[in-house]
Amino acid sequence: MRLLSLTKTLLLSFFLAFSLFMPALAQEGEGDDAESAKIEAAVAEIKAADHRQMKFLLLPYTAAELSSAADIWQGVLKQDLVVVSGTNSKLEVASGKEADALRAELETQTSAMADTLEKYQDILSSWEDKGGNPDEIKVHEDYMSAVSLATLRTTDLQSLLRGAGDWLIALDGGLKILLIIVAGIVAFWILRFVARFVRNLVNRKMNLVPNVSRLLRNFIGTIVYWAVVVIGIMVVLGFMGVNVTPLFAVLGGLSFIVAFALQDTLSNFASGLMIMLLKPFDTGDYIITAGIEGTVDDMSIVSTRLRTVDNKVVVVPNSKIWGDVITNVTASNTRRVDMVFGIGYSDDAQQAIDELTKLVNAHPATLKDPAPEIFVGELGDSSVNIFCRTWTKTDDYWAFHWDMMGQAKEKFDEKGISIPFPQRDVHIISE
Repeated sequence: MRLLSLTKTLLLSFFLAFSLFMPALAQEGEGDDAESAKIEAAVAEIKAADHRQMKFLLLPYTAAELSSAADIWQGVLKQDLVVVSGTNSKLEVASGKEADALRAELETQTSAMADTLEKYQDILSSWEDKGGNPDEIKVHEDYMSAVSLATLRTTDLQSLLRGAGDWLIALDGGLKILLIIVAGIVAFWILRFVARFVRNLVNRKMNLVPNVSRLLRNFIGTIVYWAVVVIGIMVVLGFMGVNVTPLFAVLGGLSFIVAFALQDTLSNFASGLMIMLLKPFDTGDYIITAGIEGTVDDMSIVSTRLRTVDNKVVVVPNSKIWGDVITNVTASNTRRVDMVFGIGYSDDAQQAIDELTKLVNAHPATLKDPAPEIFVGELGDSSVNIFCRTWTKTDDYWAFHWDMMGQAKEKFDEKGISIPFPQRDVHIISE
């Protein structure tokens, strides 16, 4: 009830300060002294109000009323400055106990003026929020800055040091800032822990969804992680008293600028999303695209990193990949190995086929189903070409291919089957 009574008193006093002070200056007559006394009492009441209460007291008032309040508070600040300046002037010639007493008095006066400055700033901020004239507000802000700077320059050095020391250990000064920093660091580490926990939870849930690529899972996990961090930072800043509303406006403006400046990157971004959703390949796959082939090491939202067979790392923009033909060599578990063996026209083709059949069936990497196919596939210029088509597991493809080439050469040499090479007869005609 006492708090409610105080609030009502402050509201009434503030109203009197706005509604009675300016008309009182314009009136002349018997009521001047009474009105001035009311205004002085109202100002005294408001000066005694808590800084946090001021923000609530200012809510009902219009821009015009706040303009009048700013003029009133400029006068209050001027009075405080006169008092502080007078004490500083006395300190210039004082010494000993008299100087110590004046410094103690100056500390009290400076604290009162700081409170006035805070409330003055509250009035200006509320005035600006309600559409006040920027030029008029700037005049008041310039006056505040000039007063603060002039006070700092003219204050006794020892008083400044004492004030700085008191500020460092004050709950609303340096200690408050230290607590905010410590709380911010602790909150950041807690946010990281929470973000990791949420990301891991999302990844576990994504693992239960069929036909989702690792690329998409990693991307969603990363987005969730940073979304939790950003939202958490906004919440922490809000608890610390920071107005985060302007940050959204800044982010909105920056997003437009970034979108305009990074059009190509946005194209890569869109292509990356399409690749992740349609899954033409995944990490660990061997692909051929954009004139490059290699194993997919990693993929971000804007680029894909390939590792070639000779261990070179190639980073390809996603728009290049999505705009080209994509061949996923390792998409299936099995592959057909196509080989061509050329023999001479004078050799027995059926014998060569039989020997190749024995080699293929004896190899451990050969799959029985589908069955191997070995046949005369082409009569070339210099050789009879025997086609050998055998199915193996994808991981065994190259090992099987190289083994068969070596074994076929040795077997053909053993059986006297020739492997011809292109020949050209040159006829010399003499005249």
